[in-house]
Amino acid sequence: MKTAGRPEGSAALSAVLDACRDAELGFHAAAASMADPLLRQLCESYADQRAEFRRELGGALARLGIASVATEPVGPTSDEAPLPAAPDESVTLAELARRDASAEATYREALDHGIPGPMAEMVERQHLQVRDALKHLGELERALAGDI
Repeated sequence: MKTAGRPEGSAALSAVLDACRDAELGFHAAAASMADPLLRQLCESYADQRAEFRRELGGALARLGIASVATEPVGPTSDEAPLPAAPDESVTLAELARRDASAEATYREALDHGIPGPMAEMVERQHLQVRDALKHLGELERALAGDI
């Protein structure tokens, strides 16, 4: 079984941390582009959630001595492009859902590495919340696009 102390586990957990940082920045950018105040608030809420996930994960990694982790976002770290200026909010929500699907896969991959004990519980809890957000974003996007 692979553990968080091994390179594969550390890399997977670092990828989760990067996914949280990227999502936080993406949700903040989306919020700034939303005309609807409720959608703007939702995006800010998800950005805050991902910031909390990032801080929680970074603290746990530091306590385990796995890595020295920055706790504040400094800008995009992935090769994801900034959110495009969308003609309507459903397009922005669809892009957020696409990016969250990628983050959810990153969480799943990290969990497949056999993360030990409390760390696994934390990552699983975060993973479930990312999955819920992904489902919610998809439903909102379809509703705004008139598919529901």
